[in-house]
Amino acid sequence: MTTDRDMLDELFAEARDAETPGDALVARVLADAARVQGETPLSDMAPVRGGGGGWLSGIGSWLGAGGLVAATAAGLLIGVTAPDTVDSALGGRLTDLGLVAQDDLVPTLSYLLPGGGG
Repeated sequence: MTTDRDMLDELFAEARDAETPGDALVARVLADAARVQGETPLSDMAPVRGGGGGWLSGIGSWLGAGGLVAATAAGLLIGVTAPDTVDSALGGRLTDLGLVAQDDLVPTLSYLLPGGGG
């Protein structure tokens, strides 16, 4: 019975015994790469738009900005709700250990109810 490790060792042994590319092939690939790199100088590329276009292109345009906003909202939601949720799921053990403090940093709506919250 062969294990995954034996199969991986066999694969690496095959890779070690494989032919390496010849010097002629490597020279042709490098010559082609040098030719392609020289075709479009950076000065001919489209200029970066003024205003917010510069920083938007740095994070991947509007698609990147949307992902950044979604990640920020998810992090805020997790940061606000997670400590209490995890503590209640563990039966208050984190509070007993002093890892989560029960405080009034996040207000509740009880003060809006008649006779509640003063």
